[in-house]
Amino acid sequence: MKTEENKRVTSIARRINLRTSIQLLLHDILMDLFLFAVIFIVISYCFDVQEFGRMRFDIYRSIQMNDGLEHVVYCTSDPEGGILYTVSLGVWMKPILTGGAAVFVIQLLGVLKKLMGGTGKIRRDLRPIREIAQKAQELSKLTYDESRYHDLEDAISSLKVEKPEVHLEVQDKELQGIERAVNELLDRMRASYRGQVQFVSDASHELRTPIAVIQGYVNMLDRWGKEDEAILTESIEAIKNESSHMQKLVEQLLFLARGDSNRQKLDKKPILLNDILREVYEESIMIDARHNYTFENGQNAEMSADADMIKQSARILIDNAAKYTLEGEEIRIRVGLWENKEPYYSIQDNGIGMSREDVEHVFDRFYRADAVRNSKTGGTGLGLAIAKWIVEQHDGYYNVVSREEIGTRFNVIFRKQEDSYETRKFR
Repeated sequence: MKTEENKRVTSIARRINLRTSIQLLLHDILMDLFLFAVIFIVISYCFDVQEFGRMRFDIYRSIQMNDGLEHVVYCTSDPEGGILYTVSLGVWMKPILTGGAAVFVIQLLGVLKKLMGGTGKIRRDLRPIREIAQKAQELSKLTYDESRYHDLEDAISSLKVEKPEVHLEVQDKELQGIERAVNELLDRMRASYRGQVQFVSDASHELRTPIAVIQGYVNMLDRWGKEDEAILTESIEAIKNESSHMQKLVEQLLFLARGDSNRQKLDKKPILLNDILREVYEESIMIDARHNYTFENGQNAEMSADADMIKQSARILIDNAAKYTLEGEEIRIRVGLWENKEPYYSIQDNGIGMSREDVEHVFDRFYRADAVRNSKTGGTGLGLAIAKWIVEQHDGYYNVVSREEIGTRFNVIFRKQEDSYETRKFR
């Protein structure tokens, strides 16, 4: 009986996961088509205004490719077939295709992550189905009313994960156990679905900004850059910066995607945390002369960890501190043993600090405080999320203390192996 029940639950989980994955893929495809259509319309408008002074709707437009991407041409003609004007798009194709490929990779990763790992998660979320089975056994002892069960079947069939306001309501006291179990299951599935959609949407949004900047400078190059050396230099520098930003963002997204799907492997070995933080301290002095770094070395903090990952988490926190600390101010690095002899390190700055609300969301992906949201130091909003993942994979947790206009201190504490995670989780 249990084997048959497990098979049914697994089959339901697979169908739900497949359906939601297909819906997510279709959503991404429609968004890409819409974006392509908008780009084509904008390009057509710009060229028409440049050529005729207005947008014309009585001409034919086409994009022709002869002998490679560098020879792609935007062509317009009148109804009799006469060529009105042509524009070479070769210089645009590489950044457009690069940006499009990056967006597509992120979207595909989101769908694959949902498809590969979704069934197992839904299978775990379907454990309340046991309540349904138990209730069904109780109902089997009651007088059978076929209409009641048809109504229940129709109500369950009409439920959709993507509609958060819809819940199962059967208005039958004897079926309340089933109603409660199904609604709790729906809430968990919807939370997972929203997380997947939000991740893909945020990633696409973050990538569109550098792509738009690159396209803007390419347009400026095409119009004036050939004759104006200042515009040429400015455009090249901006395109390089935005390409670098986009590459960093994609790498961080791939890191988090591998972590979420348990494909990010750690090479844990016995290390001395003091030595790791001293190396990071010495690196910081060499690469950042604008701030004063101090290093406080406490008791020897021994632990089993992936040294490169721990370094990366510390570098992220130091880089974050440097962004929001004035030149000449101090950034303090401490390492040693926390309470109960737990290994720890901390990064403290004298920067702009954070509000209580910002502290609560500081590790959320793509979250940036209002004070820096529009600044050049805003970053990608993924660095602290990566640092949080690394620390949690080493059975660690954060203790964050921050005051606005005073500064912030990140304490990173690693639990001793004999300590229970649940007993220390909210300390």
